Amino acid sequence: MSLIVHPEVKKLKEKLSQLIFEYDNLVNHICPEIERLYVLEFGRYEHKLYKIELEIDKLKRKIQLIRIEINHENEINVNKIDDIIKKEFEEYEKQIQAQIDEIKFLEENDVEKLSPEDSKKFKKLYHMLIKRLHPDLHPNQTFLELNLFYRAVYCFENGDLKGLESVAAILPDEEFEELSEIDHLENLVNEYEEKIEKVKKDYPYNKKGLLDNGAGEEYKIMLLELISDRKETVKQLEEKINGLIENG
Repeated sequence: MSLIVHPEVKKLKEKLSQLIFEYDNLVNHICPEIERLYVLEFGRYEHKLYKIELEIDKLKRKIQLIRIEINHENEINVNKIDDIIKKEFEEYEKQIQAQIDEIKFLEENDVEKLSPEDSKKFKKLYHMLIKRLHPDLHPNQTFLELNLFYRAVYCFENGDLKGLESVAAILPDEEFEELSEIDHLENLVNEYEEKIEKVKKDYPYNKKGLLDNGAGEEYKIMLLELISDRKETVKQLEEKINGLIENG
């Protein structure tokens, strides 16, 4: 026997289930795919620029250390100065290596994707399971239903269509629909709307525009120009260091 549910509660539950799905889809599928495409498209250029910027910082620091030695009328020990700089910039070098490791990993590992038909089925099935199992929509669910919900989330995060199908196949019968507090549902709707808005403002979603239109080519050109400019700066700093050493 089904209970008669207030129309506003039903409407809020439907909206909340859609927002939960949108948020989970953004976090687990859309944003990771945007990041993957962004890194493959621009990662090597950004990495190269970051590496040169780091080299500039190291050279500026080297000039500073050389000048300290000159001001103290000490003999300039280049190897000692290089060791100091190496230690000071060790963490930044690790970050650079992590960047290139990520790029190589993405280049060497193709992501398996569901077919358009299976993808549509996958999303529809997960949306149904949210409506049926999500704790925010069913605060008094059973232990079995809660475990099924976590299983469904795991399957969704990993793109496991068969796993979602298995969760759906063993869903217990729903005998009645509970009446939830309207204020509580409205608060949850607002929370998810804010979470979705935040995701869309942050990286990597905020890079989506560079992948969707011609702006990406302009950005790539800008990176190449910056790389060329910074290379010239490196050359100038190296010449300055040689001059300090020769005159020191």
